[in-house]
Amino acid sequence: MNRTISTIAFISLITLLGSTVNAIPPQNTPPQPTTTNETTEKIDLVLLVKSITSFLQSDRHQTESEIKFSVSVKGTNIGLNLKTNTVAQSRKKFRSEITFLDSTEASKSGNLVVSDGKQVWVYRADLKQYAVTSYQEFYDSGQWIFVSIGALSFLDLPEAERQAIAGGNLSDKDALESLGLASKGLIKGYRRMVDGESFYVYNYKDPKEGFTLSGFVQPETADLKQIQVLGKTQGMDIQYTEKILSRIANPVISADTFTFSPPPGTKKVKSLSITPF
Repeated sequence: MNRTISTIAFISLITLLGSTVNAIPPQNTPPQPTTTNETTEKIDLVLLVKSITSFLQSDRHQTESEIKFSVSVKGTNIGLNLKTNTVAQSRKKFRSEITFLDSTEASKSGNLVVSDGKQVWVYRADLKQYAVTSYQEFYDSGQWIFVSIGALSFLDLPEAERQAIAGGNLSDKDALESLGLASKGLIKGYRRMVDGESFYVYNYKDPKEGFTLSGFVQPETADLKQIQVLGKTQGMDIQYTEKILSRIANPVISADTFTFSPPPGTKKVKSLSITPF
């Protein structure tokens, strides 16, 4: 891959928040990183490759996630809680329903984001507006971070490469190299207890930006259950936590799953943000 998943995530967060952080008043204190018991040990690469292989078994998945995102700078805290339900398919196709939640877990606004692999529609029901952009422009803007890292992280992996990894046709080393994860010392692994449940956590620290991407893997199933991005830049402390509630391979799709038809009375605008600010 030209850019690792972690680098993309980091750039996306900065792009989205750099211009808005000083404009939003303080809210509740952002959630703290997950409290865990950590023991250093030799990294379990067998489990890592098994998890990656399992993650890439199908070219199509339906993923439900809960995402908590927070930024803290100069005493100002920004927090976003949302739920996403996303059907994603290789060749950059996806359909995602996104619901932002307030502090009482009540729905704040509902959005729909659809990609046919070439262009992306962003629909805001609360504004009765929609916008159309190219897939590349949407990707570069960083807004995909609010659709879900867990749902969309494999879309830019070439299909032939996905099939090679999923089919077990690459060695452990080759599989990691194809994902940009083979550099010595960049990945560390630990066994951790989180809320009474055992996980094996893989930490990838970006050597240039200094932030950390963590994947929480269930050892018995090799399923990825949580993703966390932690970092600090330009005086901002950033935390993104995504809990994967469910991930179903080969969901049923229809001819219009990856297309969008504007509801009556909806206005087309030049650009539209997924977020409610």
